[in-house]
Amino acid sequence: MKYIIDTDPGIDDSIAISLAYLNKLDIIGFTLATGNIDKDKAANNLKVVQNVLDSNIPMYMGTKENKANSISAEYAHGKDGLGNVFMPISLKKFESMSAEDFIIKSAHEYSNDLTIICLGPLTNLASALEKDSTIVNKICKIVFMGTSYDETLDIPYNEFNVKIDIDSAKKVFNAGFKEIKIITHEIGIKAFIKRHEMNRLSDSNNKICKFIYLISQKYMEFCESHYGIIGCCMPDPVTIASVISEDIIEYDPCSIEIKDNLAYLNKEDYSTIYVSKNINLDKFTELFESTFKV
Repeated sequence: MKYIIDTDPGIDDSIAISLAYLNKLDIIGFTLATGNIDKDKAANNLKVVQNVLDSNIPMYMGTKENKANSISAEYAHGKDGLGNVFMPISLKKFESMSAEDFIIKSAHEYSNDLTIICLGPLTNLASALEKDSTIVNKICKIVFMGTSYDETLDIPYNEFNVKIDIDSAKKVFNAGFKEIKIITHEIGIKAFIKRHEMNRLSDSNNKICKFIYLISQKYMEFCESHYGIIGCCMPDPVTIASVISEDIIEYDPCSIEIKDNLAYLNKEDYSTIYVSKNINLDKFTELFESTFKV
């Protein structure tokens, strides 16, 4: 299987990309969305992660910016989007082709052998659909970190990746893809690595582990103050983990209705959209620790 990772790095995006790369997913390209921080910072962060990984996977810039110029997640990710570590500016270059054109080209080239993993807002995928709606019949699977699914709530939590570009989410969910798997906000919060386990990475001689330790400190402060969790929540890494090892997440088929700028998810016996309902935290932790060894 070939993979495109659509990302808006982001601390947890950067950890997720590292997890994917070290577990040898066949990543044919990164497409850059605007979400956690503004486009220029996100672009540099993607280059920085590739520097740390010693990788040269092609990178493609999305042409449409969303509300990140006025709504961002710097409160969680820091001014630079990498926990205020302020890594040096990278000289790596993006390809001249746009993100949406690369998605279209890859869909036609690889067809049923292509999965797109979306770690940010669905802007680029929706833009690709607007240009070429036939890609819905060619892409094998969409894996998306976003939405909220809590049956006890009448009104769902307004999750960041959906609310920042609600129109694109609606287009993607209604497009008729062969399969969409969704890792929700709730599962992303339950997927956490304990603080002492994250801090162990500071003792590693491996530069990737050191990098993850450094960028995670700001995010752990946010997780403790916002969720009361003593550790690091891993919504994007667990999304990647669900691709690496399919038994980490358990799903229910569901329908999605976008109403009043919110995504309402309901169980449905027959659907090509699947929402996460349970996580095997032990298996996720084992995968994380075996990947990022001290």
